[in-house]
Amino acid sequence: MLNNQDRLGRRIHPILGRILMVILVLAAPQKVCLAADFPADEGGLPDRKDMFFLRAIDYLERYRREDIGQAIRLFNRMVAIAPSDPRGHAGLAEVRALKYLWGWEPDPAALERGLRSGRRAVTLAPDSSDAHLGLGIAYMASERYTPGLAELDRAVALDDGSLRAHLYRGLLLRGLRRIEEARKEARRTIELAPASPVAHTFLGDCELDQRHFTLARASYFTAAELDQRLLWPRLGIAASYQRETNLGAAERTYLIIEKDFPEEATRVRILVASMLVSGQRYDDALTLYQGISEKEALSPPLLRRLMQAGRAYSLEKLERQEEAEYFWNQLVEEFPSGFDGGRRDREVVSQAFETLARIYDAKGESKRSDRLLEKACQEVGMSFSLYASLAERQRSAGKLEGAVSTVRQGLKGLAEDEDMVTATQKVLPIFRSAASGRVSALVRSQTLEILADLAGHVKRAAPPSYAAYLNLARGEALLRQNSQALDHLRQAVEKGFGGMRQAARDPDFKGIAGEPAFRAFSETP
Repeated sequence: MLNNQDRLGRRIHPILGRILMVILVLAAPQKVCLAADFPADEGGLPDRKDMFFLRAIDYLERYRREDIGQAIRLFNRMVAIAPSDPRGHAGLAEVRALKYLWGWEPDPAALERGLRSGRRAVTLAPDSSDAHLGLGIAYMASERYTPGLAELDRAVALDDGSLRAHLYRGLLLRGLRRIEEARKEARRTIELAPASPVAHTFLGDCELDQRHFTLARASYFTAAELDQRLLWPRLGIAASYQRETNLGAAERTYLIIEKDFPEEATRVRILVASMLVSGQRYDDALTLYQGISEKEALSPPLLRRLMQAGRAYSLEKLERQEEAEYFWNQLVEEFPSGFDGGRRDREVVSQAFETLARIYDAKGESKRSDRLLEKACQEVGMSFSLYASLAERQRSAGKLEGAVSTVRQGLKGLAEDEDMVTATQKVLPIFRSAASGRVSALVRSQTLEILADLAGHVKRAAPPSYAAYLNLARGEALLRQNSQALDHLRQAVEKGFGGMRQAARDPDFKGIAGEPAFRAFSETP
């Protein structure tokens, strides 16, 4: 009969044996087992790199900080075991771009590595939709929209069923404020993936651009229900309240977001501060801005530009002029020449240029203002009011030819959703000067081109206000384009203009006052 010590020994010895085997295995020279060591068809399993790719895409399409690292790990494994497969390189380009766009890795060097991966993918497989997609979004993240759109156009052409290709192409078009095209892509993403939270979020963004606040929130709420850990639709809900000037609801939503997403606190606080500026709570906004270090790395660059502009604007409203000037100058100095990025960035920087010009004028430094605006207007696609400001200075100084040239430059990049009432109003002084009869044939011809260009924009935009049509009619009457003037005057009346009796005495309409159609309008009760 075994004693208790023997029984204990028999129980311990197998355990010691297993431990010893582990020690021997660890001590022996090891060959790391890579995916490449497994036969592609072992056990009927799919190829390892295909599994890695599908799993990486699954992680990537969750659009969450905690999952993006897993996607990078798997794409890196693909590159290691199959360096000639473009999908691994393209995936690395895409995830690097996403991390930069969402501020999860605000490192331009890492983004540049993503661009190199995207170029490598396209070199390996020029006809791969995934390759062009990866490179396209990397270009977009690096504020190179022209080549980015070309790559994303190619990605969609190669695979019209790619959700991500349509999504990113739509995001880039939205950045360019090509609203109808972006909305079409949003609808396509819903068709391809009706249960995709990012597709519904993007559709919400497009509805928000058109000020369809209820529809936008419906899309955002759908997305948030589909994925409660996705930040994007939650920010959209707050933004929709803010744009609708329901600032109380916006503030409450932002507070909930910051509580639910503490790792995104900096991004959320910058957006909250912008909301406080909208509500004229400048002291509160400055408190938030000052809690964010000037040296803190932020991406995308728009986030930093919004912070600088909001801080400068708040300081200006609080009559802290020198500090405001410092931040406006910083914004202008950091803006790259030949900018090829989004329109929102251009609008923010345009505001900085215009504000600085006003500050310099107040100091009696008008020539400095002129030089600053001339520099700004060398760029394409800036805010139209920026070009109009310089044009008015040129016109007032007797430089009508320069003013006409500046307006033509501004019209080249006019956004689809431009406020056409303001745009047509700002150009009227040029039409009046050009109608004086003391201008060259070239200036008159170019002014007529401006008039036709504006008429085309108004027709496409179809603004609900009569004012844009009335302004066009004024310009056309001044420049003796009588039939066009009467047509736009008729449209102004149809839109609600009821001042035709006064218009009969308006000097702008002197040239068509004798027209029977004009008299008929003016005599209508």
